[in-house]
Amino acid sequence: MTRSTGGRRQRALVAVATGAAVVSLGGMAAATLVTSPAERAARTAPPPRSLLTAPVVSRVLNPAVIARAAVHPLTRYDVVPVPASAEVTQLFLSGLYVKTGDPVGNGQLLAEVSGQPLYVLKGPVPAYRDLKPGCTGPDVAELQDALAELGYQAGSDQKGFFGPGTGQAVTAFYQGIGQPVPLTGAATQQAVDAAQRAVDAAQLTVDTLAAQRQSDRSTPGIDQQLASARRQLSTERAALTKAVAANGPMVPAAHVVFLPTLPASVTAVASSVGMPVAGPLLSLTSGGLAVTGQLTPAQAAVVEPGMAVEIMSEETGARLTGTVAELGPPTTTPPAGRVVTLGGAAAPAASGAAAPPVPNADAPRYVPVTVTPSADPPGALSGSNVRITILKYGFSRPVPAVPVAAISTDAAGRTTVTTVNADGDRRTVVVTTGVTADGMVAVTPVDEDGLRVGDQVVVGR
Repeated sequence: MTRSTGGRRQRALVAVATGAAVVSLGGMAAATLVTSPAERAARTAPPPRSLLTAPVVSRVLNPAVIARAAVHPLTRYDVVPVPASAEVTQLFLSGLYVKTGDPVGNGQLLAEVSGQPLYVLKGPVPAYRDLKPGCTGPDVAELQDALAELGYQAGSDQKGFFGPGTGQAVTAFYQGIGQPVPLTGAATQQAVDAAQRAVDAAQLTVDTLAAQRQSDRSTPGIDQQLASARRQLSTERAALTKAVAANGPMVPAAHVVFLPTLPASVTAVASSVGMPVAGPLLSLTSGGLAVTGQLTPAQAAVVEPGMAVEIMSEETGARLTGTVAELGPPTTTPPAGRVVTLGGAAAPAASGAAAPPVPNADAPRYVPVTVTPSADPPGALSGSNVRITILKYGFSRPVPAVPVAAISTDAAGRTTVTTVNADGDRRTVVVTTGVTADGMVAVTPVDEDGLRVGDQVVVGR
């Protein structure tokens, strides 16, 4: 009985203590939730005003125009084979000695088409006729120069005249590339034979008249007839000499591709050995790579020839410098170099070669800017899209600069900045401003010691 009464008292004490604790915690919570008006105003008031500052820095400021640019061959040559003679009725690729990506130099054999060689020589004038003994002109001169560069001299032939020395050089060249030497053919041999018959007939007439004059000087007009016959003989001999000179080694136009700049590069091959050849067989690029930027009209308005340009490929990390060469008229045509067809008439582009660009009416118009790189871009950049930065000024000297927000104008119309030191003391400094770029402006204090790099200037509150 006593134990039971003691237990009930103990449980009652625990309950009273627990209740007191709950009431106490509730009071504390209520105290945290109940605030006075003064406390609420203090908590919702804005923080004390403070100054936003930035340091005066030394920086190169050069306003720039940033745009995209295409890297492309300066000139692409599409080589279209043509028959070397009327006997060739179908063009087939019978030999191929280059592949895409190969460099091509002066005198290099490219292919054989229907058994006829196709090679490249250095020269500015495209092949437009067969070059034969007796020919004259700038195309003969470039042939002589190209062969001389390979070590095949034209002897005593005058520059631009295809004489015996040039014929010997042509013969040595064809032997050097392992190809049969092309000759002027049956037609010129027939001309030689006909000229020889005319000489023989004139000689017979002279001999007959001379014998007649020797036996009987009284024949009327014999001296005049003999003199006329001798003049005819001289004429026929000159014709024979010319016919003989025109007979010999030649360079068919179908055999040679003249390129003004070598080495070149093979950018496409359209056929394989044994297959028919239709249209361009090869595409060659020569003259290096060009960089053409695409500017908006607003950008073009502040760009001028001669401005410095930085070229960067994000893909390879390559960096180049250059200058603005010229700006073209607005267009929608993608940037590309010239496309020149050598040989036959223009035809579909070689497989793997980009077709000539055409305007796109749906594309935004842009102003093309031609950039001249200070060094030849690496071949790996051909066909890539790069970033160009056109620098409005060419200087690279760092100048004191502050954020544009630090500049203000006082009541007197002076341009000023406000400095603040570690103690919070402020001072107004009169400055002159210079070039602006990237949110910064160059400043020069009117008082030489009024502003230094590292000083803090007020940019806001």
